[in-house]
Amino acid sequence: MVHKYQGPFLYNDEVISSWNSNAIGVYYCGYLNSREVLITLYVGKGAGEGGIRNRLLEHLRNEYWPDVTHFGYCVCDTKEDANNFEAVEIARLKPKYNVQGK
Repeated sequence: MVHKYQGPFLYNDEVISSWNSNAIGVYYCGYLNSREVLITLYVGKGAGEGGIRNRLLEHLRNEYWPDVTHFGYCVCDTKEDANNFEAVEIARLKPKYNVQGK
């Protein structure tokens, strides 16, 4: 099961580090448009140790996307749910930084 979208939140170390969660699921990285809606530039999944939080921290530390300012996420009940939902969301949103399969 995929749970309700949460966000957007500021994409910075302080916000992500203080999030006390090892939840697995799918996350969206991007920026807010003039209507405060997240424009998605990357969709990923956090299904390993540390879940979404650790994946976002890894991206931050590697400074992958200079134009990303916010993120959101959907928690999933299982790794299989996260894998399937990530593929669906990448196909639906066609984010700029998801290059696999293009």
